[in-house]
Amino acid sequence: MQMSLAVDDLAKSVAGKQALAIEAFARALRALPTIIAENGGYDSAEVVQNLKSEVFNGKKTAGINMFTGKVDCMQ
Repeated sequence: MQMSLAVDDLAKSVAGKQALAIEAFARALRALPTIIAENGGYDSAEVVQNLKSEVFNGKKTAGINMFTGKVDCMQ
């Protein structure tokens, strides 16, 4: 999720078709936590929304704990 934010910021500074490609890559990065949560058998909508909230609120080490299905510090 943190990587997708950085890639989104890069897309804002690039013009033309390159920006579209960079934005598509950011969307693909945001899709990864959803896929991982679904494969773990968790409610991906809830888990990923909680992860987005944590990351957007500045918790850069937030990630999905696959043992509990909750967002935790990944340090």
